[in-house]
Amino acid sequence: MGKQPTQGQKKTKDQIAKAASQRSKQTKKKWTKGRAKDKLNNAVYLDNTAYKQIETQLPKMGALITVSTVSDKFKVNGSLARRCIRHFAKSGLLVPAGDQNSKQYIYTVNAQVVAAQKAAAAAAAADKPQAQKKAPAKK
Repeated sequence: MGKQPTQGQKKTKDQIAKAASQRSKQTKKKWTKGRAKDKLNNAVYLDNTAYKQIETQLPKMGALITVSTVSDKFKVNGSLARRCIRHFAKSGLLVPAGDQNSKQYIYTVNAQVVAAQKAAAAAAAADKPQAQKKAPAKK
């Protein structure tokens, strides 16, 4: 309300008008600072390098794979994350976790497919001939 006059004194009409005009010129108090969330700069297209990164890192993500986890980890758009999840689910890399809802995709990694991929990679590495080390030349 402002300062009250001391006892015995009354504000004049000029003082009251001046105080009212001062209040209207001041800015109103805000309750919060209104912190703005940083805008995400997620990709809306997949190139070959991003696709291969998702393909290799997705099985390592753990038990819970959702649109938001894929979007956060790989910095892709939500619609692109949904497409990736559907693509890898069709290929058998992901399996649904429980009952599915059309609004929320919840998947886990198919352990059998991942184990088969690791075995195939190990077999391919074993089939490659080891590069022979050159003996140092004698002087």
